[in-house]
This record gives sequence, structure tokens and C-alpha cells, in this order.
Amino acid sequence: MMAELCFEPLLCFTAACRWQLLDEPLRAAQFDDDGITRPFWAEFDDWNGDDGWLITSLDYGEEILQSFLIDSLWGPEARPRVFCDRFWFGVYRLATGFVYEIRLAYEGRNADLWPSLDCWLDVSRNGYLGFYPARSAAGVSTDEPANLALRDPFGTSVVLPVDPPVDLDTALYKLTAGRRTPLWHIPGLDPQRLQEGQLFLNLKLYSADGRQVRRRVERVAYLNNRQGERGRFSLQVSNPCVPPHPRPLDAKD
Repeated sequence: MMAELCFEPLLCFTAACRWQLLDEPLRAAQFDDDGITRPFWAEFDDWNGDDGWLITSLDYGEEILQSFLIDSLWGPEARPRVFCDRFWFGVYRLATGFVYEIRLAYEGRNADLWPSLDCWLDVSRNGYLGFYPARSAAGVSTDEPANLALRDPFGTSVVLPVDPPVDLDTALYKLTAGRRTPLWHIPGLDPQRLQEGQLFLNLKLYSADGRQVRRRVERVAYLNNRQGERGRFSLQVSNPCVPPHPRPLDAKD
């Protein structure tokens, strides 16, 4: 399948997303209605234990924020909370449709944070969606299995049946974790000829293994491709043409 992919840099875009709480189709006027939709966001450097997870709730209430507020009293040594609610969609053409590499966007309050947000959306071992350090450049889809190179005169390599999560370099061997770009499918989303502010409503999100993404409510609401309630989401384009760039602040086009 990977050989059939064709990256489309000029179709890439950034957007904000919201989960729809109701079963019936959403209307455009209801997109940012907190009574029936919830924003997608991720955070980093906070005390709440949710770093990197994709959350679909309103931001934390006062009770959960207490630890953050107390932490802020320590002044410049306090950990600054990074809040991300815009996402970059890297577009790949696959046959007659499209799939997407989803990363955090360097926009708005986070425009100056490169490269600390160089993460892509992937699925944890128990199905939760979260942002993990990207293992390849944006727009460069990879599908490389894990391998174990033994340090012997013959340079023997072994392909591992299980993908390890980390790289290790020792005196006896070098373990290289698999590098597989997670690609997402959104039926009904056409990334061609997008416009700033354009809305796409009543969409479904599917992970690379074909599972429909669900919303699982715990302390806050997360997205999970195995547990929770199935549902739909909406997307609003913030920038319709954002090709990948090794350093976004230097991009001129």
C-alpha cells in the first residue's frame, strides 16, 4: 500500500477540530457551541498527567487546574503549560482518495515553539490517541521494520517480529525501532481547493488499521480506537496551504 502513496505538499493544511456530542448531523452555526461540541487539544509541561494525549473536552475546570496555578507561583522556574488546539494535516493521495499524517501546528500561540512540537498523532498500545515524537520528517512516509544489527565481522542484521519502542546502541548490537508513519483516513474530506475558515461537518476518523475513532470519557474525554462511544467530528480550516518545512519559522511560501 505504501508504494501507492503520493504526497501532495500543496494540499496540506492546518485546522481546528471539535467532537460532536449529538447523534444528529451538525449545522455550521453549531460548530463552536460548547453545549454540543468539544474542542480537540493536547497539552505539554503540565501537572495533570495528560501530556501528549488528544483530549476532546473543554479545558480543565478550576479543581484540576489548582496544581497548575500553585505551580505558577514559583515564578520563572515553573513549567510553562503548552496548549495545542490546531493541527497540521499532511495530505497523501491514495488511489482516488486521501489519507493524512496529523501533527501539531506551529500557529497562533505556538508559532515560535519549533522544534519542540515535532510530534505526530499515533495510537497507544491500548488504543488511546496521542502525539508522539515524530520518527521521520513531515511529508516523508516511511515503513521500515525494526532491526537488530549485531556487531560482528560479518555485519549480521536481524529483522525483529515485534516492533520495539526505542533505539539502543550498545557495544554488542544496535537496535533500531521501526519507523512507520501513522496515516489517518477521513471519509468525505476533500483537501482540494480549500479556503480559510471552511467547515467540514459530520466527519468520521479512522486509524491506520481501519478502526473508527471513539470518544472515551474518564476524568476528561480522550479519543480511543477501541473503547468509548462512536461519533463524528467537525473540522475548520485555519490555513489552506501549509507545505512541510524543516523549520516553519523560515518558510516564506
